[in-house]
Amino acid sequence: MLLCNQENVIGYFKISNDNDTVLLFFLHYIGSDCELVEVVAHKDANKSLKRKSIDGQRVPMEKQDQVNTSTEETSDTSNSGTTTNNSGPEDTCIGKGGLHGKGKPVSVESEREVLKDGYRWSDSDNIASLCGGGVTNSNSQGPPPPPSIKQSALRVGEDCMLYRCMECGEVLEEFSNDDLGLCIIILSTFVYRQPGLAAPLLPRMLKTVARVSGSEIFSWQFESSVHLPGSATSIGRQFLRCVLHQLAPNQIFNQIFFTSIEEYQRVQLFKTLAQALMDFNELNPSAPIQLLLENQNSKKVLPTENLAHLLGNVASYMECVGQDGGGGLSSSLVPLFDTFLRKVLLCINVMVDLNPVLRLLVAVLKIPGVPLHKSVLDPISKLVSYSIQNSVMKYEYLSDLCHLCNRIFSRERDKLLLPRLVVYELVQALKFKTSIPDTNLVLLVQLVVQDSGGTLGNNTVVGDLTKDIQDFHNFPNTCAAECMRSHLHDALEFIADVHTLTKVKSNCRSSVGLNEDTMGGLVKAGISQYLALEITRGNSRDNRAITKYLPWLNNPPTTVQQGPREFIECVSHIRLLSWLLLGALTHTCLIGSSASIVCQPIPPEASCHIADHIQVILAGFAEQSKTSVLHMSSLFHAFILCQLWTVYLEQGAGSPGGDSYSSISAILTDFWAKVTPGILQLVSHSKVLSEMVNLHFLSLMEALHECRSTVLTKLLPLWAPVLYTHHTKLPGQLAVRLQACQNAAPPTDPETPSPSTTSLPNLLRWLHRLQFKMGQIELQSSAATQFYSV
Repeated sequence: MLLCNQENVIGYFKISNDNDTVLLFFLHYIGSDCELVEVVAHKDANKSLKRKSIDGQRVPMEKQDQVNTSTEETSDTSNSGTTTNNSGPEDTCIGKGGLHGKGKPVSVESEREVLKDGYRWSDSDNIASLCGGGVTNSNSQGPPPPPSIKQSALRVGEDCMLYRCMECGEVLEEFSNDDLGLCIIILSTFVYRQPGLAAPLLPRMLKTVARVSGSEIFSWQFESSVHLPGSATSIGRQFLRCVLHQLAPNQIFNQIFFTSIEEYQRVQLFKTLAQALMDFNELNPSAPIQLLLENQNSKKVLPTENLAHLLGNVASYMECVGQDGGGGLSSSLVPLFDTFLRKVLLCINVMVDLNPVLRLLVAVLKIPGVPLHKSVLDPISKLVSYSIQNSVMKYEYLSDLCHLCNRIFSRERDKLLLPRLVVYELVQALKFKTSIPDTNLVLLVQLVVQDSGGTLGNNTVVGDLTKDIQDFHNFPNTCAAECMRSHLHDALEFIADVHTLTKVKSNCRSSVGLNEDTMGGLVKAGISQYLALEITRGNSRDNRAITKYLPWLNNPPTTVQQGPREFIECVSHIRLLSWLLLGALTHTCLIGSSASIVCQPIPPEASCHIADHIQVILAGFAEQSKTSVLHMSSLFHAFILCQLWTVYLEQGAGSPGGDSYSSISAILTDFWAKVTPGILQLVSHSKVLSEMVNLHFLSLMEALHECRSTVLTKLLPLWAPVLYTHHTKLPGQLAVRLQACQNAAPPTDPETPSPSTTSLPNLLRWLHRLQFKMGQIELQSSAATQFYSV
């Protein structure tokens, strides 16, 4: 950067370094006129021209050295580079020698022609660029350089060391804080004198000055709002104030907000603009939004070409204003947004990605004074409903909208408007009355489960949850769980229906990150976790929630001869219990000891009733298994329930040695004392059934071993002979699996969640695999059953 403050001034400021061009600004002060000439020189062509000029100048330079030697002996001080008393503004000209003394007067018209035709930019930033390689005229040799500069400095060597950027390869240049401030002043003068000429360059100017204004020199400035007077930061912010205030009547804010800007540049630009306008009385931070909305609301239809850029930029600016705190936005913007959002609703179908709309809605709800303008909730609710049904959403936007709506409004009708809307869309999707994007279905389930005190955990849809979201005490209150309580029966029907996963799979749109075979199980596990938490809260000493939602649990079936209908009902009950226990265990693994309640929907006293249901399956499987595939899968569900019930009771038993641990151990012993005879009776029925039972029984022992269950250690000597009922020697694979269970070291202590870790990794991995298995069995049973969709 060069800035010469003499009677005839030339200053240039390199705005940015592009890969193709270098943009230079030459500011000429001739009298009282200010003129800016933009020169764009291609680097590739410039390098070749530079080499030719250097080769052509070597011979004249040698001759010029001899002339300079004789001139130094005979010349007076009038040949020096400084201006004497006898020189005037017209005595200084620009030639190949740079800034020098007496020369021909240059008029404004001739100088413009010379600048357009002959001047070119040299890449070198050393002293040669000042006196020989900076601004040169290839058509004239010019007078000799002043003797104060050594002749050796005019030559550029073939080999020179330059520091370049490791990413883009540009030459690294250093500018002082004062130099940057002076350059910004030059730009400000140019915009003030020639706004029409500066208009095409304003986007690059604003980005560049915002980058300078957003950077600090000293470390203490990052934590303070105080800026050094006269620094480049202060000058840059004053430049932004002056330019925006000058061009505000010319709709500069429309151009800024409609421009497509990269994300990192957008945040930097709008953050700097918000900080610059924060203490500017002539143009407060609300003025850009107000002028924009007034202009757009005056139109009949909004422009749809750059509507996504407009909404995203406005949301980014409002977020940057809100980051500084202090209520930077005025409540007078809310009525303008009410009108603007209704216009957006008319042309929203042209937008593919609606996340900018949701970002804007979140920013609108953060404006002070929104509760005084309740009519804005009408377009907001319609936009949210359309987004849920037609576009993939981001979870944080949906959660923030429900949380803000619940927090800022006082009337229950207004507070629960958005949560009820979200729950309504979820229930309609669970009933398969509407079809929404599969990722949105998972997001809605996560929202309800999170408000209830649980979580689906990290997955490809919600993403990696941050620590504040994983912390139970920092869950945002959205009231979605409260609104969902009136639909608990619908949720129970969704879990109990064996055809649910088939319907979910048929409606799946195969979004990125989701598999049609795993999505249904993920949704069912989330709804199960929510049901487990709500039943736990509804239970009291008399277990009212169990009586209300699971009345059949306290009325176990009898083991007498039953028909296929009773058998199917028992299988449905077992499958529902398995999903509830899976949801409760998932909550225990993910939330752990940080939860306010222990998720225990089924009381341990119901162990005998659960054993009765399993005995019905074991007693009737030999006769009912040939009826349908659904009957054949009953044995799988029975053994799955045995695994889940054992692990479920052990996780709630507490530390060994306590009264609770002893009572739970006694309940488990009694449970297996009732179930084991039914297994032995089924094994002795036939060899074919024995082989089938052996596979399920061995899988049960492996699962208990993986979950570090103490029941396996106690009952393994009793269970191992069951596998040898029809075999004197087990087949090779079964023998290896049984030997692995027998050789495993007994667990010292059951795996329990600790305050430092809120998850049980071994148990959680097993639950995820079991969730997938249960989903696959239901898919196969539904596909094999004669099923007609109504």
